[in-house]
Amino acid sequence: MRFLQVYAVVDKEFRLLWVGGEWDEFALQNAAQQAVANHVLSTSLMSHIAGEQTRAATARLIEAVLTTKRPLRMQYRCDSPSMARLFQLTIQPMKDDRALMVHDLKDAWHFSPPLNMWHYDPAAADCKCSFCGAVRLEGESDWTSCDDIGERHPTRVFYEVCPSCQRAVSEAVERVLQGDAFSPALDHDEIPEPGRAKDQSE
Repeated sequence: MRFLQVYAVVDKEFRLLWVGGEWDEFALQNAAQQAVANHVLSTSLMSHIAGEQTRAATARLIEAVLTTKRPLRMQYRCDSPSMARLFQLTIQPMKDDRALMVHDLKDAWHFSPPLNMWHYDPAAADCKCSFCGAVRLEGESDWTSCDDIGERHPTRVFYEVCPSCQRAVSEAVERVLQGDAFSPALDHDEIPEPGRAKDQSE
């Protein structure tokens, strides 16, 4: 597995002041030419996040760090159709009401078979969790992990935060507010332990 790290500094209004690491490389790998550094600097981080629930959850995490001046750490998924990718997000307080967000790739494994290519559509009938990548299909109440959904993965999705991830975000924020050094990773079935079904060729 190749090391990958992406950085961003935001202010209390969530404005992107600086980005670094493999930011541009990761954006281009995910067909997001509009998200390279020259296009996002001085814009709002929230304008690049799809889904009201996702924006609200991200804002809660950053605001908890800025309010307490304490760091927060948690894991999330950012998959491609061919590859599952487990990231660790660390948010560190900085002076002048700024926060440093560091995204570290911790593990990656191939989907077999690959998932269908999907894109964001606010009018889509099927829903995808922004934090763990699980899918809730139209007419179903349960969320299905991308590790299990296979060829049933929809091609059009809108983004929400599944109930398990909503609880995990709330717990992470509460731990920071209570003074814990770091909050634990998201811990539920949609985010497998590092190494689960990992492709050893990576």
